[in-house]
Amino acid sequence: MVRAMVTNEKGKEPLRDEKAGAGAEKGPAGTTTEITALLRGVLEESFSRDEDEPETGEGLGWIYPSSLARGCILAVAFELLGAPKAEPESRVKRIFQVGSASHHRILSYFSKVLMAREVPFLDEEYRLKGRCDALLFIPPGISEPSGFYVLEIKTAGSMEYGLIKGEGRPRPEHSRQCHIYIWGIERYYGLPVRGGVIYYENRDTLEYMLFPVEYDEAELLPLLERVKALLPKLREGELPQDPIDRLPPDHWAHEYCPYLEICGYGQEAVRQKMVESKGIPDAMLAKIIAERIVIKRRREKEKERKRKGPRSLEELAEELGWARDWAGGGGSEEGVDSPEAGGLL
Repeated sequence: MVRAMVTNEKGKEPLRDEKAGAGAEKGPAGTTTEITALLRGVLEESFSRDEDEPETGEGLGWIYPSSLARGCILAVAFELLGAPKAEPESRVKRIFQVGSASHHRILSYFSKVLMAREVPFLDEEYRLKGRCDALLFIPPGISEPSGFYVLEIKTAGSMEYGLIKGEGRPRPEHSRQCHIYIWGIERYYGLPVRGGVIYYENRDTLEYMLFPVEYDEAELLPLLERVKALLPKLREGELPQDPIDRLPPDHWAHEYCPYLEICGYGQEAVRQKMVESKGIPDAMLAKIIAERIVIKRRREKEKERKRKGPRSLEELAEELGWARDWAGGGGSEEGVDSPEAGGLL
C-alpha cells in the first residue's frame, strides 16, 4: 500500500532503500522500517535537486496548474521558456501573502478529514508541476461517495466574491485548476481521487462558499493535448501561432498576465479594452450596486430599530411595503389586505 502511494518523480516505480533489507517486508516493525526508508529516499532526492532545475525537459521549465488553468498556451510557452516576468506590485504581493496566511487557518477547519497539506506532484511528459492545497479523505459512513478529494482554497474581495456567488458556480479557471490537481495526483501517486472541492472565502467578511467539483476527464484532455503538441515546437524554437492557443481579446487575464510586457497580442487586447472601457457588464454592475444599497439600508434600519425599541404597526407596514390608509394613527384592515389597495394577498 505504501509503495503505491510514495513513488519516484516519474510516478512509475516505488522508491526503495536497499539498506532496509528483507526485514522491510515482514511484520509491523518491518513495515515501519520500509516506510522510513521510502520517505528517506524522497527527502534525499528533494534535498539534492534544484527546485527549478529542468531534469529531462531539454532546457524547458515547468508549467504550473494555475497558469495552465487560464487556458492561454502562449503564456504557458513563455513559462516553459523561462521568459522574464514583470515584478508584481507591492499591493498584489500583500494580497498573495494574506491569501497564503489564510490557507493555514482555513485548513484547520478541515482537520477531521484532512489527509495531507500542500500535496506535490509532477509529470515530466507534460512538464507539469504543482502543489494542491490539501488532500481530504471522506470515510465510509460519513458521506457517500467516500474516498479521496482534492481541496482548492481561494480567497477573494467582496466584489469578486459577490460575482461568483451570483453565478452560483466556481470560476472556470478555478474548476480547471482543480481538475489538473485531480489528474496529477492520480497519475503521480496512483490514488483513486474521486473529485474535488473549491472553498471560497470573502477576505472582507470571512463569509464562505463550498463548490463540489466532479472530475470530468473529457473537459481536461483537450487542454493537455494542446500542451503535448506545444512541447516539440518549443524545442524547435517555435512559439504557438494558432488563435486557439491565445485567450480571447476581451478576457480579463490579459491585464494581469506576468508576460504582458513581451506579448504583443496581450498588449493590443489591453489597449482595445481601455478604448472600449467595457469593465464589468452594466447589468452585473447595476445588480451589485443595488444589492449593496439594499444591504446598507437594512443595516441602517436595523440599527434605528434597536435604538428606538419595538416597532409600531405603522413602522412594520412601511418596512414591508404594505399599502397604508391610516387615519390619525388608526389602522384599516382594508387598507392593509385588500388587493385594490395594493396589499398582500
